[in-house]
Parts: sequence; structure tokens; C-alpha cells
Amino acid sequence: MLQYFVERNYKSVFGRGYTPRVEYICNVDATVTTMPRSMHEHKNLAEILIVDDGAGIFIIDGERYTAKKGDLILYNSGTVHDEFGGSGNDLSTYCVAVSNLKLANLPVNKILPKEYSPILPSGEYFDELLSIFRAIERESYRANGAETANLLALALVAKICTMLKTHGLPRKEKVPSLSSRAKDFIDDHYTENIRLEDIAEAIGSNVYNLAKIFKAEIGISPMRYVVLRRLGEAQNLLINTDMKITRIAMSVGYNNSNYFQNVFKAFMQMTPKEYRKRWTK
Repeated sequence: MLQYFVERNYKSVFGRGYTPRVEYICNVDATVTTMPRSMHEHKNLAEILIVDDGAGIFIIDGERYTAKKGDLILYNSGTVHDEFGGSGNDLSTYCVAVSNLKLANLPVNKILPKEYSPILPSGEYFDELLSIFRAIERESYRANGAETANLLALALVAKICTMLKTHGLPRKEKVPSLSSRAKDFIDDHYTENIRLEDIAEAIGSNVYNLAKIFKAEIGISPMRYVVLRRLGEAQNLLINTDMKITRIAMSVGYNNSNYFQNVFKAFMQMTPKEYRKRWTK
């Protein structure tokens, strides 16, 4: 028999008075990742993804990343991201959303220090981590499983904090640019009736330069980005709330529900009602 003693004197990575709470877990297979998931953010929770199989392109805070099987993807609250940007290669993931998270040296609902890339290779810990995600999934639909799921999430976050020190990749140095300032302005005002001229004026540019530089650096036009931000938030509300579609349209900046539904269908190849049904069935 072998007996191991656990270290008694250690510094906890968690802030006092906070217990992470699992808000939801998603098992997203390759058939679901073919459905576009547009630019969106989560104000009051952090998300942890693990790529179970395949690979895909992720747009995170305006930067393009490729994640493959075994990679973790870490989103702080307030991080604008496009979960299945580009064409995925049979991409399947697990995603755990955690609220009430407080790490010792970070604000509430932040899991990723600013010096690290949001892509974290799991390396030799892949099977161990995947088993935690699957255990959280099992507990999430069991009667009285919430507390166990929350404790499993606690273990998952603690493991990630340790892994960042050994497996973490440095974040790309991000130099503020005209396009990043425009993106930040849109992220703050996309629910308003903003025009290209409004964006240009806010960042001290002209319409021509803004459109040219934004397209070159972000990959789409500024006004298309406005639409994607609106649709991304609409997707959030369709998946995570029971709000009526008319109210969702108003909350993301569309005064006409019919127009919103036409735009949504043009971009997503399905109506908002169909999208909600496919994600929440």
C-alpha cells in the first residue's frame, strides 16, 4: 500500500467568500458547431472550453486563434468572442460557464490573467480535464447534483490556475490601433442607432480610412461588425432566456421585429425561433 500526504500549507488561488457556481454546461458536437455563433460577451460569468475533437478558428477580442483537440479556451467576463468563427474541422467542445468566481489576484469572474493567451494547451492533462467536464455534465442533470457540479468546477479552475504557470502561452502584444478603438466603440454602442460617420467621429478619423483599415485588420466592415455584435447578443438571449423575440430585437438595437428576423435569417440561415429550438432542444 502507498499512502500520500497532501500538502497542508498552501496559498489558495481563490478569494475568500466566493464559491464558483456552474451556470450551464454545453456539450457542443460537430453538427452544432456548423451553426454560426456570432460575436458576443458574457457580463457576469467566465467560460471554460475544452476542444474534445477536431479544430476551429476562434475570434477573441479581435484576434484570430486556432484551437485544436486538447486545447482549453478561456474567456473572462466581458470578453467579446466568436466561438465558432471560420470553418471548423469537425470541431466538438465542452463548455462550462462559471459565475461567482473570484481568484486571488483577479477581478470577479476573470479566470485569465492579461499576460496569457486565451488558448491553453492541456498536454498530458487532457484526459483528466475531459473527465471533469464530463462529470460536471452528468451532475448537471441529476437531482441534487448542483453542489457536486460546483465543487467539480472549483477543482477545474484550480487545475487551470496551476497549468497556466507551466503550460500558459504569452499573449500577443496588442498595440492600440484605429480599428481596435473603433471596435471598442462599437462594443459599447452597438445597441444604439450608430452610423459609420458616428464611429469615425468618435475615434477621430474619417469614413474612408476607418472602413479601409477596419476591413484590413478585423476582416469585415465596421457596419457588418455592428450587425454581428447585435446578432451575437440576440443569440445569447435566445439560448439563455425565454424572452420574446420582439423584446430581444428591441434590446439589441432593432425597432422593427420583422426586420430583425429577416437580418437574423440572412446571416444564420434560420429564423430566431428555429435557432432557439436547435440550441435548446
